[in-house]
Order: sequence, then C-alpha cells, then structure tokens
Amino acid sequence: MKLARFAFALMSSSAALAAASAAHAQGGAPPLRDTVTLGLGIGVSSDYDGADEYRLIPGGVVQGTVKGHDFRLNGLQLFVDAVPNDPARTVQLELGPVVGLRFNRSGGIKDAQVAALGKLDEAVELGLRGGIGIAGVGNRSGTLSLGATAVHDVAGAHDSWRISPSVDYSTLVGRRTFVRASVGVDFASNAYADYYFSVSPAGAVASGLAPFAARGGLESVGANVLATHSLSGGRQGWSIFAIGSVSRLQGDFADSPIVRDAGDATQFFGSAGIAYTF
Repeated sequence: MKLARFAFALMSSSAALAAASAAHAQGGAPPLRDTVTLGLGIGVSSDYDGADEYRLIPGGVVQGTVKGHDFRLNGLQLFVDAVPNDPARTVQLELGPVVGLRFNRSGGIKDAQVAALGKLDEAVELGLRGGIGIAGVGNRSGTLSLGATAVHDVAGAHDSWRISPSVDYSTLVGRRTFVRASVGVDFASNAYADYYFSVSPAGAVASGLAPFAARGGLESVGANVLATHSLSGGRQGWSIFAIGSVSRLQGDFADSPIVRDAGDATQFFGSAGIAYTF
C-alpha cells in the first residue's frame, strides 16, 4: 500500500500541472470552471519506508476543481481547499482539511528480517494543509509555492503527528510542456519514530536486528522533478507525465537497524503515465 501511496501522490501533482500548462499555453490564468482529472500509470518505489528493495506498482490520479474549490487525492491523502480560487490574483492561498491513510509495513514485506518484526496497524490521519503561491516569478508562467501539511493519527496506530513543509517552483517550457522542481522535509514525533523505526528486545530476537529506540525530529529531506506535456493543447484533454524523486532519511530514522542494516536511507521513486481532464 505504501507503493500505491507514492504513485497516487506523484501522478496527482502531474495531472494538476498538465492542466495548468495547457491554460498558460492559451495565454492566461485558467477560468473558474469545474474540471476533473483522472489518470493511470506505472511507477517503481521502495517496498516500505527505508527499504532497499523495489517493485513496479500501478497508480492513478483523482483531482479537480468544483465551484472554485480544488480537491486532490495525494496518495491515500485527500485534501479539499476551503479557499476559493481567484485567477485574477498574483498571490493565491490554500487552506483546508486533510484526511488520509498510512499503510507502511502493514502488508507483505520482502525483507525477511523486517517481516519478522510483524505487521503494523493502519493509521488514519486527520489534519490541515496551508500554502501560498506567487505567480510571475522568473517569467510569466513561473510560480513559486510554499506549503505545509500537518496530520495526526486518530486510529491508534502511531497515534502521533507528522509535519511536511515544501517549496516548489514551476514554469512553462514552450507552449505545452510544464516543469516543476520541488524540495521538502518531513518532521515526525517520538511516537511516530518509535512505532515505525524502533526494534524492541523481542523484535531483535525474532529478526536478528539490534535493539533500537528511535526518537523523532527531522525524518527526511527530499527533492523531485516533474515534467508534463499536454497532448491536446488545451485545458481539457490528454496529457502525459514523468517524474523522478529522491529522499534521504535523517537522524534516528536513518540509524534504525530497519534502515541501516536491512534497508537504505536513500529512497528513489520514478513514475510515468497518462491522464485525461474532463
């Protein structure tokens, strides 16, 4: 399920940018109108957070705008923007609720040592996302965006919080190709680190990994580059996309035997697919 999470998240971003690129290509901000984007593709991602084994995975995208309010499914995390769009403004704000699921290590695990630690419970995370975007940075189609998502598990799995701020810059290249570069960090609580990255004495006996008590803080630092190309040349129609990303776990998250001995602190992701906007 972690694999599907990555695929959905990255495809959702690509589809949104594809629609934006088509609108800019037509010579201005997109009108306030209802749209829905659906997509399908394939990607490659690590088996779990901190794994060194990879697999091919399917994925999809669901996102759109209804009566000026954006919604998007970022992986298994749904965000609805409570602030209506205003294409006439140079500065755009977003703020709204987030609800999501986390299935890290709750299913089949390839690594025998990590699998011996046992499956973890699924988390249900509720929270908020806020952000600001400034248009016309660098060139007419360039946009600089800053945002952050904060969530808390309410299902009693890790029963804690996670905060993910990011900065990205996007711009149109030519009339149909859109490129975005993004950098971000993740912060997680002690309880989150303990649940996903600690090894208990009993777990050490079962897995052969050393006992470890993980503490929270800066979890990871990452970057990604995404490119989309509109096939139709308009806001509606077909688009294709490709993305590559890399992140590196930090602190106790990287020092955990689950990562240091059985996995890898550096995580890669790649994806490509096709989307259609109605």
